[in-house]
Amino acid sequence: MKKLSKLQVYGIFIVFGFLLYGNTLTHDFALDDAIVITENDFTKKGFSGIWDQLTNDQFIGFYGEKKELVAGGRYRPLSMVIYNIQYDLAGANPFLGHLINVLFYILNGILLYTVLNRVLSQFQGFLKGISLPLLVSLLWFFHPIHTEVVANIKGLDEIMAFCLQLSTLWYILNYLENQKINDLLGIVVFFFLGLLAKESTITWLAVIPILIYFFTNHSFKKALPAFGGLAAAAVIWAGIRYQVVGGGISAVADNIMNDPFLEATISEKYATITLTLGKYLQLLVFPHPLTYDYYPKHIPIVGWGNKMVLLSLLAYLFIAIIAIWGFFKKNVVSFAILLYVITLSIASNLVFVIGAFMNERFVYVSSLGLSLIIGFGIFKLLEHKKISKNAIWTLLFTIFGLYSLKTISRNQVWKNNLTLATHDANISVNGAKSNVMAGGLLTENAMKLKDSSEKQKMLQEGLVYLQRAINAYPEYIDGLILMGNAQWELTKNINQALPYYYQILAINPYHQNTLQNFYIIVEQSKNTEDKINAYKTLLRYNPNEMTAYLNLGRTYGREKNDLKNAQLYLETALKIAPNNYEVLSNLGTLYGLSKSYNAAIDALEKAAKMNPTIAKTQIDLGLSYYYLGQLELAKSSFDKAVQIDNSINRSQFPI
Repeated sequence: MKKLSKLQVYGIFIVFGFLLYGNTLTHDFALDDAIVITENDFTKKGFSGIWDQLTNDQFIGFYGEKKELVAGGRYRPLSMVIYNIQYDLAGANPFLGHLINVLFYILNGILLYTVLNRVLSQFQGFLKGISLPLLVSLLWFFHPIHTEVVANIKGLDEIMAFCLQLSTLWYILNYLENQKINDLLGIVVFFFLGLLAKESTITWLAVIPILIYFFTNHSFKKALPAFGGLAAAAVIWAGIRYQVVGGGISAVADNIMNDPFLEATISEKYATITLTLGKYLQLLVFPHPLTYDYYPKHIPIVGWGNKMVLLSLLAYLFIAIIAIWGFFKKNVVSFAILLYVITLSIASNLVFVIGAFMNERFVYVSSLGLSLIIGFGIFKLLEHKKISKNAIWTLLFTIFGLYSLKTISRNQVWKNNLTLATHDANISVNGAKSNVMAGGLLTENAMKLKDSSEKQKMLQEGLVYLQRAINAYPEYIDGLILMGNAQWELTKNINQALPYYYQILAINPYHQNTLQNFYIIVEQSKNTEDKINAYKTLLRYNPNEMTAYLNLGRTYGREKNDLKNAQLYLETALKIAPNNYEVLSNLGTLYGLSKSYNAAIDALEKAAKMNPTIAKTQIDLGLSYYYLGQLELAKSSFDKAVQIDNSINRSQFPI
């Protein structure tokens, strides 16, 4: 059979790219898309926010300030700039983002084939016009482990980085053949852009020399200018990155969701890393089941006595022996192993803790190693006359068929956050991250339902997921606060909800979201004693919480008519916050009710200066003046109240 032309090969990638990932085009935003797109203030500025993306850590546009969440920070402005352009053109419409991911993925496949066609040129036309470079590229292209990257718009950073890594390699091969300055410039530009797309591009400083050694006859001396170009790009990038996010890698996490090894011993840490490295091998060979949640405690902390750890260690020792044995023979399998190990190294947690045990996107490039091994293995099988080509075709159709089914079905899970979370939470049953996400979304959706029975059913379902998350990680603040919220929505009983908030306050008595939710639900309670007990319990965790004293004073005064206790708590609040309008105005009203008019006037005058637009303050002040016989001042205050709110009936005042 005649060798396929370039256009035919490109057509294969285009057709299969849309067949495999076309079902993502109607999907919503999901997972980390909120951080980089839908809730990122810089992204939502469109074109005018591009400079912000170039000059800030990736998280600042989402959080509004610099947060030390992961070691070394995140500086990936290239994909962020693309998101700005997308947002300016399409707004909060995910279609364009999904389309760009699919198109860039197709470009990945084409570039991979183009580069492999040069470095594996000796393995051409071995199976009815399908060369080894094409077979390897297709094996990589079809692999289901890429679904997280392509189906999630945020995965563009991985796809763009690989495109730029391959482009850099193309220019290096050109330079080695032609020694042209334009190719040297291309090396610098594309490698620099690759680093701006994702930091893991730095691993290609090791991959490229090894590739030149294995697949070209060029000397390292001849390649020195090319290596110099790579180094120059890396230095420029490192300088810019340092200016934007700072330097060094420090332990910044204070919980296991940002550092899963936080509670592990050194021995357990490296045993668990070994376990995850084995898990990567398993998923590359047999990509099922897939999940986005490899966080605690879907992956458990283990010791060296764990059987799977020992099996993983033996597997890596075995492939290390093969890599070393084949290195001097320039064996393709040896290169494939080295490619896999080097590109995975930066995300392995061996170099530094990356904030997660593992993720499928971390082997997006590394999976090429397996594709090379499978493709080369099939090439070698054809050298044995006893193995028929029909058997090889059957094997290939089986692999591609299973890959396709898994890819297309897995894409559907990424349809939206709710579909993703509820599906993956039932795979990562002990995964706190997916279970919290599922429980939170079900609670949120339940609150929108008008049918009470459907609402109750959905809330109960959400509680199951949230309880799983808390069972897995009892100190998980996100899970505890969502469980408190869900319990309130289900029961409208603060005694069912507040214990979960108290658990958070025991960890962090100043946790603002918890305090905010606490006040919202307690103020909705119709049971006065429950409210008083709740505020007093809160004060045991945070004795200086001014709002608790303020609300206790209000509750005693308004609901129990207990002016003595009301005054006690309001005056305590005043000591903590002497210039707080709410405290002063409530205390002024209380003093007036207690006929302590001079004290009332002192408090209310301060309150009126702080907030001169509240009519009630002027009315209360006028009444205090009136009862002291200061009628001119009383009249002035009443007049101010009417000026502030002209709907007030002037005749209601005593003068």
